[in-house]
Amino acid sequence: MNNELVAFIAEGNTEQAIIDVLLDHDALIYTRENVLQEEVIRCRIGKKFAKQYLNKSFGSKIHVYRILDSRVENFIVPKAYQPKISEITNLTTRPEIEMLFILLHNDYKKYTNGRYKKPSIFVKENYSDLKKVKSYEDNFQFWNSHYDDLIRVLKQYKSYHQNEATIADILR
Repeated sequence: MNNELVAFIAEGNTEQAIIDVLLDHDALIYTRENVLQEEVIRCRIGKKFAKQYLNKSFGSKIHVYRILDSRVENFIVPKAYQPKISEITNLTTRPEIEMLFILLHNDYKKYTNGRYKKPSIFVKENYSDLKKVKSYEDNFQFWNSHYDDLIRVLKQYKSYHQNEATIADILR
């Protein structure tokens, strides 16, 4: 068990739902008690995150994990707040987190060989697992009831992207 204080910053509803499922199932190297304000944060701008969440004193520095699909998105924390952060780690799922649904359905080759640019469009057109592909509630309910599958596809995704930091890197 890791006692480090962490902030999980999710890019979208799906990322937030997945991290919440993993925290609820105690599947991460961190527990919800390790998480800043015990919640997954939705804030993509470093300055806004710092002003909203780093204005307090903490017993230790915070490790920030950003769950997103882009490798190049900037997250600049003002210098005054930088001493409160131990590290910022981007956990990526490219080109979108909906890639996990494609892996779940064993359609990775079909997707990569097809005409689709975005996994979310492929998921909408090919599966009926979710009414709303980008909905927090639908994703939380689905992945919560398919927890073992979630762990499997996170590890499978990591096997395709071994040189990148992914959510699988913080699984127990």
